Amino acid sequence: MIQRFVDRFIAAGDAVIPRKHPEDYTELVKWTIAAIAEEMDYITPEPDPNRVHVIDDGDYQGTMLFLIAAQGYQPSEYFYVLVAYGSCGGCDTLARIRDEYSSWETQDEVSDEQYKNYRTLALHIVQGIKELP
Repeated sequence: MIQRFVDRFIAAGDAVIPRKHPEDYTELVKWTIAAIAEEMDYITPEPDPNRVHVIDDGDYQGTMLFLIAAQGYQPSEYFYVLVAYGSCGGCDTLARIRDEYSSWETQDEVSDEQYKNYRTLALHIVQGIKELP
């Protein structure tokens, strides 16, 4: 865990992620990286939300490896985070958040409970980010 990222995430409060349903884990990871990345200072590497690469060797379920390049021209520093996923709302956190609190009439709206749960999931993503040695 990289404490400065967690601190930034917490400080961002309700502005940490958009109040809408993420299309998938990739979008949620990109939102999360955008929320915690500060402007590059050439001393401390900062993740670049526009350079998120995904490795997913799963099928209906599995683990995605998100490799995030640091900001700057031809970065030599990288970050990574692993996200496990399932095939349905019973075994996949993102699907469960979307399905559990939505009806057909409100499926495009994000309830307060859903937003809270998306933020919690994003916090777990932040807590899982590590710098590639």
